[in-house]
Amino acid sequence: MIMTRYLRKQCTQTSLVVLMLLFLVMVGTLFTATLRAIARGVLAPDLLFIELSLRSVDVLNILIPLSFFLGLLVALSGLYRNQEAVMLHAFGWSLRDILKALAPLAVVVFLITTVLALWVAPMAAQLSKELTSRASEEISLMGLSEGKFQNFFSDDGVIYVERIDPESKRVENIFANIHHPDRIDTITAAYGYEFTEKGHKYVALFDGYRNEGIPGSNRYHMMKFERNDIKLPDLKQEIAALDEQSKSTLALWHSDNILDQAQLHFRLVPPISVWVLFLLAVSLSKTSHREAKYINLVTGLAAYILLINMLTIGQSMLAQGRIPMELGLWWVYVLFGAYGWWRLRRLDGRLMVRSPLMVKGGDAA
Repeated sequence: MIMTRYLRKQCTQTSLVVLMLLFLVMVGTLFTATLRAIARGVLAPDLLFIELSLRSVDVLNILIPLSFFLGLLVALSGLYRNQEAVMLHAFGWSLRDILKALAPLAVVVFLITTVLALWVAPMAAQLSKELTSRASEEISLMGLSEGKFQNFFSDDGVIYVERIDPESKRVENIFANIHHPDRIDTITAAYGYEFTEKGHKYVALFDGYRNEGIPGSNRYHMMKFERNDIKLPDLKQEIAALDEQSKSTLALWHSDNILDQAQLHFRLVPPISVWVLFLLAVSLSKTSHREAKYINLVTGLAAYILLINMLTIGQSMLAQGRIPMELGLWWVYVLFGAYGWWRLRRLDGRLMVRSPLMVKGGDAA
């Protein structure tokens, strides 16, 4: 029990440290992406931390199994480098004994990822969808700031307004530079209003000039207009992308839609991968002091990347109907699980062969 507690403590501490480091890196990336969405007018500034918290749930869904895998790999490899694992084997511990000792830890991680993947993540996606829908309904020129150049119409396009009247939703002294695949439009207008037509939002610009053409050529056209309508960003595609993610697990279970069924299989990836990665971590952790210091860590990362890529490809093939839904993604789990179990038995076999020799040598002494 002392050795069991020691193993669990070492693996838990290392996994938590890895999780914290990876989470900080990913939150920084999410923060940048959320700020970019606010700058484009897709999201209201006061929803920054709410949206960041909701998107962090998906990040944890991915990072918890990965951190558990890396934590086990680093902690157990450290035991081999410090010869502690060698003493464990000398006392009669096999890799399967280590597997049994760490199994309760894997159960806890499995339960956490199950709750996150099947209940918390869909609820967060549903709330994120509602926020995105609200932004789609409320998006207007009021999302802009006075006296600043901002990305609005596209990633390369900018707009500038000198004055905004919130009550009348009127903007004055407008400059816009809009990039199209075949040309660039530069527009100036004295004032403008927002309006909706056929489900799309537009801004009507009045009393201005429009200069359109291709950079690097003489094919430019200058025109003066009394009114020029510009379509505002449409978030329907972004909202549609959240549909499957925001559905409850029970709704996906009872759905006959192939996309919903593929999403259900993909939603089961984090909790099931915990067991596959647990088996791989223990089987890959055994190293020799003659080998490179981090060779098993590199091997483990390569195995993880291959696993995630195969699961992603499998989910895409499920959504396209190229793989039977009954087969799902189980073939990936079986493939990697079988490799981990084969490696575990192979290494344990070597340990069992050496053990009698060590005992005989001790008796002779």
